[in-house]
Order: sequence, then structure tokens, then C-alpha cells
Amino acid sequence: MVNNLKINKIKFKYLLKNIKPVENIEDKQEITVNIDELTIDEKYKSYIKEFVKKTSTNFNFRNPNEKLKTLDLKQKTILQTLLFPTSEAYYNDLNNKIYAGKRIEDSIYHELFHVFTTYKENIFSTVSGFNYINIHTDIARRLNEGYTDLLANRYFDSVVSYMIEANIVRKTELILGEKNMQNFYASNNLYAIIKSLSKFSSEEEAIAFISFVDKLSIYRNNIKKSIQIMNILSNYLVDVYVNVLVEFYSRGKFDKEDINIFFSIFKEEFTNYAFYNNDIEKEYLRSSDYLDISSKLSNDHFREELRKKVLTK
Repeated sequence: MVNNLKINKIKFKYLLKNIKPVENIEDKQEITVNIDELTIDEKYKSYIKEFVKKTSTNFNFRNPNEKLKTLDLKQKTILQTLLFPTSEAYYNDLNNKIYAGKRIEDSIYHELFHVFTTYKENIFSTVSGFNYINIHTDIARRLNEGYTDLLANRYFDSVVSYMIEANIVRKTELILGEKNMQNFYASNNLYAIIKSLSKFSSEEEAIAFISFVDKLSIYRNNIKKSIQIMNILSNYLVDVYVNVLVEFYSRGKFDKEDINIFFSIFKEEFTNYAFYNNDIEKEYLRSSDYLDISSKLSNDHFREELRKKVLTK
């Protein structure tokens, strides 16, 4: 697997201890709250209605009616704008309130995903989508922001701010499946992602993957370094995908024609992600890892990995 994807043993054990198994939410809770009756400024209600309409089929949110009953939206104050200059809007889970900027359509749906996927385990611990937060820990924040952006763009054509994070989580989704990822997200089941990846890599690498995505926050304004981290993560995901195909092919689940089709489709989607930013796009395409990733998504590489698997049996 990828040599660069390493994690300190102490951190590995700490993260493993804090990422807890949870049950996916299988039963959909119908939203019965009348949005028109909410004590929210009228200009925000149409966004909430649109969100509920477009997500009601594919997401099983946790206690959505309780969230709606207490939800509030307010215009950001001048002080809040100064404190959060890069955020058009932000969600405060302590009071279940969204503070919106002037261009609310750019980020309102992203924040509504946070509203419906956040819950407090206790007074010290909060879970938001894939993000675990307590007084000692903040795990998978960037993975969560990337996927929230990806979903807001997918369902509402919202602006993508976390471009590299969204790129990585989309690649993860190609392997684990769109329906599974959406269910994991709504159920706050980061553990399921790690277990799914661990079937075709080591558990240590799967947790290191989550940890490395969080490193992107350090290099938010360094495109070159961010691309380097993205390529480490992408290489890992390619290895996972090849291991998936090798495993299923060796068990007779796929034939050679299937493999050719899978590689063709996966390679197209994996390498041609739109970044919505020319500087990031150029840096990505000129990076050496881009060529390495492309070569790994070939039949020659697949056959070599298959040969290794057969020889080790």
C-alpha cells in the first residue's frame, strides 16, 4: 500500500478508541412540522422547504422534526462577519441556529445538512455527519466538510468551497457506493467508512486516511502542499479499489470483460474531477502522482496485483 500514508502509533490507538461503532438509521422519520408556521424570517423558509423536498427520499435523518421545531436563522452581525470572514454562513449547534450572510444561496444548503446531521451525545461530545467533536478530540472535520459540500452541490448546485476535500470524498464514494456513503453520513457512522476501507487495506491505513484528510486544514492556502496530500490519499484509494477488484475477480464474481468496464468507468470519474478552480486544476494535472494514479488504473497493474494475491495463497 502507499508508503506515505503513515500515522503515529499513539495517535492511531487514540483515534481507534474514539471512533465508535454506531447503527445506521434505517427507518425514515417523516417530517410533519409545518415550515410555514416556524418563527423564522419568511425569506428563509423557501430554502428549508427546498431542502426537505430534495433530501426526503435519500436521507434518513436523526430526529428531523425536533431540529426543525427549534431551528432559527439570523443575519450575521458585523462582529460575526469579522470573526468568520471566509464563511458566508455558519451553523451553531449549541442553539440550533444558522447565521447567514448576504449571499445566503451560496451556503444555506451546506449549513442545513449540518443542522440535520448534528446531534449531541452528551454535554461534552457532539457528532456532526462524520465529524466527532469533544473537549479532547476533533476527528474527520475536513472529511465531513468535503462531503457536506459535495452533497450541497449535488442536490442544490451550491458553490463548492472545500474543493480538495470534496474531491477526496467523491473518490471514496466511488468505491463505497453513493447510497452507502449518504447513509453513513446521515447516521454519523464514520466507523463504517473505516471498516469498509479496512476490508481491502489495513485498519491503520484506513484511520491514517481519515487523519490525513484533516491535515488539509493546515495547508488551506498552500495549493501545492494540498495537492501532494490529495495525491497520497488518492493513491491509497486506488490501491483499495484495485484490491476490491482483485478480491472479487479471484472469487469468480467478475470476469475479464467486467474488469475492463469497471476500470474504464472508474478511471474516467476518478481522474476527471472538476475543481472549480483553475490554479488547483493546473497543479493537479502537472503533479507526478496524477500520472502514477492513471497508470495504476490499468489492466497491467491489476494483473500484477492479481498475480501477487495468487502467489501468497
